[in-house]
Amino acid sequence: MKKIMIIVLTLLVVFAAGLSANGIKESAKKYGSGSGQGKGQGRGAGGEYKENFIEELSEVYGIEPGSGILNADEKEGLLLMVEEEKLARDVYLNLYETWNVPIFKNIAESEQQHMEAVELMLKAYNVSLPSEIGTPGAYDSAIIQEHYDNLTSAGEESVEAALQVGATIEDLDIADLQNLISDAENDEIKILYQNLMKGSRNHMRSFSSQLAKYNMEYIPTYVDDEYYEKILKYNRESAPITDPDYSI
Repeated sequence: MKKIMIIVLTLLVVFAAGLSANGIKESAKKYGSGSGQGKGQGRGAGGEYKENFIEELSEVYGIEPGSGILNADEKEGLLLMVEEEKLARDVYLNLYETWNVPIFKNIAESEQQHMEAVELMLKAYNVSLPSEIGTPGAYDSAIIQEHYDNLTSAGEESVEAALQVGATIEDLDIADLQNLISDAENDEIKILYQNLMKGSRNHMRSFSSQLAKYNMEYIPTYVDDEYYEKILKYNRESAPITDPDYSI
C-alpha cells in the first residue's frame, strides 16, 4: 500500500465551517447546536452522539484527500453516500420537530458531520456535489427521495415508529457501506467508509436501546441477523478506524 500522507488539519476545519450555507445553515439554525436538553439525560439521549467526526478524521486519516485514483464506481459510491447521510440528517430533524425526542436531534448532528466528511472527499476529487445538497428533504436520487418520503411518513405515526425508522436508516446505511467498501480500491475512500460505518453502528445501538425501553426490538431488513447481533454485542465504538479492511 502506498505511503499515506498527512492531511492538513486546517482544510478540514475550514471546510466543515463553510458547509453550513444555504438550506443546511437554516436547518442548523432552526434546530440548534444539540447542547442543552440533550446533555445530562444519559446514554441514549445525550450529547455523546456528537462525534466530532471531522476532527477525528483529521487525526486518523493519515491521508491527503484527492491524492489517489478515483474510479467511476467509487465516484458513484461517494455521491450515493453523501445523499444517504443527508437523508438520515433530514429525517431525524423532521422527527425531532415532530416528537421533540433528543436522540433525533443529537444523531442528526452526527449525520451532518458524516455528510461534511463525504463532501470533503468529493471536493478533493473535483466531483460536483448533488444539485439538491443544500435543500433539506430534496435529493438528486429518486430512490433516496422515495426513502425520505416513506420514512418520514412512517416516523410520524408514533415515537415507537420513529425509533424504528431511525434503526432502519442505520441498517440501510451499514449495508450500503459494506457493499461500497467491498467494491472500493482506493484506501482513502475505504477508511472514510469504515469510520462512517462505525458511526452508523453506534447509532444502531442507540436506537435499539431506546426501542428496548418500549419493550420493542428492531428486526434488521438490510444487514444479516448475525451481523446485527454482533453490533449489539459490543459497546459503543470510539477509537478512529485506520484499517481500510477493518471488521468487527
